[in-house]
Amino acid sequence: MTGIREAKKEEKQERILQASIARFTNDGFEQTSIEDITRDAGVAKGTFYNFFEKKEDVLLFYLDRELVKSRHEIKRKMSSTKTIIDKLELLILTYLKNIFRNKDFSKVLVRERIAKIGTGKNWNELLLMQTIKQLLEEAKEKGEIKKSVDLSNMSEIIFAIFTMYTIYWLNGLIPTKKQCVEKVKEVLRMFFEGVGVRE
Repeated sequence: MTGIREAKKEEKQERILQASIARFTNDGFEQTSIEDITRDAGVAKGTFYNFFEKKEDVLLFYLDRELVKSRHEIKRKMSSTKTIIDKLELLILTYLKNIFRNKDFSKVLVRERIAKIGTGKNWNELLLMQTIKQLLEEAKEKGEIKKSVDLSNMSEIIFAIFTMYTIYWLNGLIPTKKQCVEKVKEVLRMFFEGVGVRE
């Protein structure tokens, strides 16, 4: 009986999520009311509050779910990667594929979450930077990165590259997601190989 009850709860939560994504995408985050969402989802307003306190929590729920999915996929595939660039490419490609599936919804997601970047309150950002830093630490131990490099600064730079090109793709400056990934890879290679002339 508990299994049936849990399945019904999950089904309602999923309906709320899908209705929210559709509304946020078509009408915008600010213009969408909780009443709009619950009407589209076919649930009572109180049901929304059983799962979420506010609209932003729906975005966080979506991000959390896709991040978990991404982490599992990355963990499964990471052993087949060799260099730090390969590992970062896998990380970025997986995040773009899972989190930014729907381009129009992704624009809403980024617009609403971008204000939290750098505040220390965006745990999704912190988790991504922590993952990048762990990969850099492993690369440093393997001798792929100089011992003198500050890995905190380096992880912030890589996060900034990923964020900037994702925004370029979402805003149409880069036409496709594939080109976005290629651009990130190109810049990462330039970054790791260095651009200074050695005498």
